[in-house]
Amino acid sequence: MDELNHKSRLLRNQFAQTRLDLIRTDLDTCLAFANIAETEYSMGNREHAAQTLGKAEKGYSDMLRFFSQAEAAGISPQTTEELKSKFRQVRNRLDGLLGTASQKENT
Repeated sequence: MDELNHKSRLLRNQFAQTRLDLIRTDLDTCLAFANIAETEYSMGNREHAAQTLGKAEKGYSDMLRFFSQAEAAGISPQTTEELKSKFRQVRNRLDGLLGTASQKENT
């Protein structure tokens, strides 16, 4: 029984780490999409830029959900702060691009 508990605990820890790695990677992907969207806007490709920005927004909202699950499962304060900082960085970037998109639509 101890062996089963040990394996179960190990699997839970691996799952938790994999979820955190997914969040980090996907937030980096959101930033990459934001860079692509910015380039597309600068080249006048508004439709493609909007689609790419939509993908970044979707990734951001999906990762917020995973982050809430990770917090509920219990993560360290350092990891919590690291990820909150990354979320702020992505949100600021996306909001900046949304403002750019609105300005370009009005011109």
